[in-house]
Amino acid sequence: MTQTSLLAPKRFLVVIPCHNCGEYIGQCLDSLLAQTFTGWTALVADDCSDDDTAERVRPYLDDPRIRLRTGAERAWLVGNKVAALRSLDLCPSDVAAVVDGDDWLAPTCLERLWERHRAGYDLVYADDAVEGGGHSVGRPYLVTAPPRAQAWCFSHPRSFKGYLFGLLPDETFRDRDGNYFRSAGDLSLLLPMAELAGPEKIAFVDEPLYHYRVHDRCNFLVRREEQMRNNRDIRSRPPLMRQTNHFDFVHGVEHLEKAGIDALAREVRAAHPLPFTVNIRHRIPADQVADWRPYHGLWVEEGVYLSAEIVEGP
Repeated sequence: MTQTSLLAPKRFLVVIPCHNCGEYIGQCLDSLLAQTFTGWTALVADDCSDDDTAERVRPYLDDPRIRLRTGAERAWLVGNKVAALRSLDLCPSDVAAVVDGDDWLAPTCLERLWERHRAGYDLVYADDAVEGGGHSVGRPYLVTAPPRAQAWCFSHPRSFKGYLFGLLPDETFRDRDGNYFRSAGDLSLLLPMAELAGPEKIAFVDEPLYHYRVHDRCNFLVRREEQMRNNRDIRSRPPLMRQTNHFDFVHGVEHLEKAGIDALAREVRAAHPLPFTVNIRHRIPADQVADWRPYHGLWVEEGVYLSAEIVEGP
């Protein structure tokens, strides 16, 4: 019988953060409605706009897949995005994607992202077309360099499994004064997620599936100095350890010999090819824990982790 990954996604949720996007939000939502993949739901997160953003969204609420969330007070770039994501109550296998309210999507965008997530990737991003100046920074993730030490490559749109967001502590999103970042917020979200996911769980779709609009109110223009300061701050922070809470497959084993670890790792890797991850759960009695301690809690093959499950009693 073919096994199904524990992280096989069933829901695709789109978060659309916006502030004073009345001029653009219609095009954004029209592009969402035109997607070839239709199994999505969307939350428009209006960060206390003082223009007609909310009013322009309301006609789209006739589609039950679209909801509007308005904050009680201005939360800025990261605070608004984090609050919206938390309100979704994401399951570990859910896919969440962030689409800015002043941008729009190519028709196959969500379909391409969904395909990669179904194939076992947990952090998926695509190339973008920059409208109004500039060039895309999109390129494949460098597996040989730590996330915070490599050039920025995470072009729009960015999508991720729910467990990656759920594992991020709140201080990840806050500056040295304890406030949510108002700029460089993408780094505070994507770089720690890349550390948690591991390189083989990251996929780049080399197609311009997102239209990024450059205008005089873009955050990277109006808060440029603050963005550079936050960039340095985020990159200088200690990296997060790769997560070991969520795997695609769990393989239980007893009576394992130390000399057989490598062979077993290759066997489960062959049964579940990359990018799927496997937790080899070694069941051992309590009196063997000390003897096995140097071997447990380690990655024994790319994407294969050896953990201990202590069996009490005789």
